[in-house]
Amino acid sequence: MGNIDLLEDACAKLPHTSRKMFGGHGLFAQNGGMFAGIVDDDRIVLKFARGEPAGDEFRKAGGVPRVYKGKQGAMSMEEWLLVPDEMYDEPQALAAWAAKAHRVAPAKKTPATKKAPAAKSVATKAPPRHAAPKKAAPKKSATKPPAKRKK
Repeated sequence: MGNIDLLEDACAKLPHTSRKMFGGHGLFAQNGGMFAGIVDDDRIVLKFARGEPAGDEFRKAGGVPRVYKGKQGAMSMEEWLLVPDEMYDEPQALAAWAAKAHRVAPAKKTPATKKAPAAKSVATKAPPRHAAPKKAAPKKSATKPPAKRKK
């Protein structure tokens, strides 16, 4: 059984969706927020926002921030904690922590939308204006004046 199967089994009772992304998989809560995943080295990660008490507890249980090599060197993802090795053999413990991550999953941020135009006020219709009669344009003559000759 691969780690995605292990994670899906741990999250079986949680309402979620799963999809491939970034060389791994992401699991999303009903609010659209990602709460768990498989990273490119086939490791399970859980998301806990900074300052989240459950995240602090998970760190005490052995969870460490994910570090990956970026263009500018090692990059630490403080909110994404790698599941300790022992939890791969403890499905109930993994399920309990996944449930905690699911419960505190931040809602997906929606892109800023344009403001709706202000409602138009209902005004009385102005009486129609009467335009002055148009003057006829002068007619152009059909003949052209003779062209000037060069000497």
